[in-house]
Amino acid sequence: MKRSTAGRALLIALAIGGAASAARAASPEWEAPAISHKDVKPYFDDVAIKGLVLPPPPAEGSLADADDVAAVMRGQQVDAARRAVAEEDGAWLYDRFAEAFGRPIRRDSAPALVALLNRVERQVSGPVFAAKKDHGRTRPYQRLQLSHVCGEVKAPAPDPDAKKRTSYPSGHSAYGWAAALILARLAPERAPAILQRAMDYGESRVICGMHFPSDVAAARVVATAVVARLDRSPEFLADLEQARQELARAEQGR
Repeated sequence: MKRSTAGRALLIALAIGGAASAARAASPEWEAPAISHKDVKPYFDDVAIKGLVLPPPPAEGSLADADDVAAVMRGQQVDAARRAVAEEDGAWLYDRFAEAFGRPIRRDSAPALVALLNRVERQVSGPVFAAKKDHGRTRPYQRLQLSHVCGEVKAPAPDPDAKKRTSYPSGHSAYGWAAALILARLAPERAPAILQRAMDYGESRVICGMHFPSDVAAARVVATAVVARLDRSPEFLADLEQARQELARAEQGR
């Protein structure tokens, strides 16, 4: 899959550690080339899903927490090729699903699809970041001495007193799972590959030292709940149908 000049530049910046501490926990760029999404509006007011409550993350020292830590440490042992995939997964979103989807996910070729996905991701971001604030879980690299952390030339020393604790749930994983749920509806024949790509996308956050597996699992719960709630939105359903028709026209033109 070809990478844009902007994309290559961002990845190079990450590789050399430029603004690494900021890049470490940043959300992925949804589109490539990257653009601002500050004006994207959700489909409904976030107050409508305030009842969505996640259980707390595993308590430090619990058996579930020990499993989380062990999984992160196993992720440190993956080969260079898988680590490179994890780095790119950390930087981008839609491009990382294009191969599984079977076509580019770009506004120049699929504007209705990209507009739909952008609004879905904005919807997901509300409960995700509310939960991050509520639970305040330290990220693996803040708690553990790792060998590799995405966006860092050298893994940082643990910082258990870090003020920004945003590990639970994983934003990347929520975005990836939400995108996969939408794309699988639009290309059901490709659903297994799309959902597997989303599983791998979440696993990348563990490999990166950004999240524990329970963070990723919680993210999928949030994304699934949000998409289920969107099914009650006539505006969302209309946009979904518009994207479906757009893809059908593109298929006819091939």
